[in-house]
Amino acid sequence: MSTEARRVQVHNRQEWCQLPGELAASLERWGNATLELVEERYLARVKLPGLVSVSLIDDPEIQRVHTQFMDNPDPTDVITFPYGEEGEVLISVETATRQAEELGASFEREIALYLIHGLLHLAGYDDTAPAAREEMERLQESLLTEVLGSP
Repeated sequence: MSTEARRVQVHNRQEWCQLPGELAASLERWGNATLELVEERYLARVKLPGLVSVSLIDDPEIQRVHTQFMDNPDPTDVITFPYGEEGEVLISVETATRQAEELGASFEREIALYLIHGLLHLAGYDDTAPAAREEMERLQESLLTEVLGSP
């Protein structure tokens, strides 16, 4: 991976739980690999941002943002904001923990899935219509398997 391709920065902005020390570095590596794959395969539908800031937050914070910007008072898993040359991905650590337990998946896999989902939104994918959601889910599962190296 080229130096200029390193453009995902992860920030732990929650105090809900202690995260593994290597998680931020892993998420940055997975995010950069995802963006590189999206670029190599011409999967982006819009110009990808040069820098993506990923914030790991708790349910009350993601709920606040969800209410303020999407008029939905429920907590959610991931919220993405494109700003042209920059993008922002907010990920709820609480929701990732809860969902991983419910699905019998690892926390790392679940949070990586949210990251990839957010990056696909920045690449122009939408999941509001059923057909678009199915396409996005297939692509994110494929990328997740490739980036993490296992199903």
